[in-house]
Amino acid sequence: MIKLFGLPVFIAIFAGISFPYFALSLMPFGVVFLFMLMLWSGISIDWRRISSVMKRPLDITLGLFFLFFFFPLLQLLLAKILITDKQLLLGLIFSSLTPAAIVAPLFSNTVDGDEELSFILLLLSMTLSPLIIPLLLKFFAQSILPIDFFPLFKIMLLLVTLPLIISYLVARFMPGIKLLISSNLALLNMLTLSALIFILFGTAVGRLNLHYEQPTEIFYLLLLAFVQDFGVLFLARLLLPWFFTASTANTLIVTLSMKNVAIAAGILLFYDPKASLAPALGFVAHAFLFSFIPIFKKWLIVKEKVGSIQQ
Repeated sequence: MIKLFGLPVFIAIFAGISFPYFALSLMPFGVVFLFMLMLWSGISIDWRRISSVMKRPLDITLGLFFLFFFFPLLQLLLAKILITDKQLLLGLIFSSLTPAAIVAPLFSNTVDGDEELSFILLLLSMTLSPLIIPLLLKFFAQSILPIDFFPLFKIMLLLVTLPLIISYLVARFMPGIKLLISSNLALLNMLTLSALIFILFGTAVGRLNLHYEQPTEIFYLLLLAFVQDFGVLFLARLLLPWFFTASTANTLIVTLSMKNVAIAAGILLFYDPKASLAPALGFVAHAFLFSFIPIFKKWLIVKEKVGSIQQ
């Protein structure tokens, strides 16, 4: 099932192009699908392992460093070479600074990674993003876009705390429901994420007139979206096994390559629709990435511990 994960995403993208105004009408429900994705992720993990993962602060800290600083900086350097439009550049940088994708734990488990470590990185990156993104956006892009990040903080708090509580209670007291959701986790994530992508991509298309954009700029935006996914995936696969255990490296390789571009798209659609084109095109790269990882997981999986950072 997970090998087909990218297919409904492609369908959602084409549906968004075909029915943009219907997608626009569903925009208020976008946060509901984000909430559902968080819920599926929280229910499927092994809550008994969370405390042991929290005892690995170096892995967590370095994971956040790579997520928010190292790879976004590399993407910024490349983006400044290729993109001249300041609005589109802002969208690219914002996209690169977003938290880990909510489906990252699912794919981490697929490549023999640590699903609970990926989940912790997901929670922390979502919680910290309303504080870190404005600072780094100002530093990287010198942005003067009047974005009010306080509503984002409230949404993130809601998306972290409430699903966390519900998923723990379900996992603890409703094992039958946990088993049912865990057994169909790939399908639930596919359908929920595809609905969210249809809404956001369709809204972006509906609010923009792509005929006025330079074809070369759109091509470079799409190229950089693939760099943000596949470039990070391949570079992380090359570098991280030298510093982490195999399980941790597998986790980070996948988690760092998946950014929650839905957050950037949703915010920029309100403040600067043109800038939202960059994270919206990130969904196209995601569609390929979501199929690539399970199909080529034998190549991606780190089997031997080349080196590790001792805590």
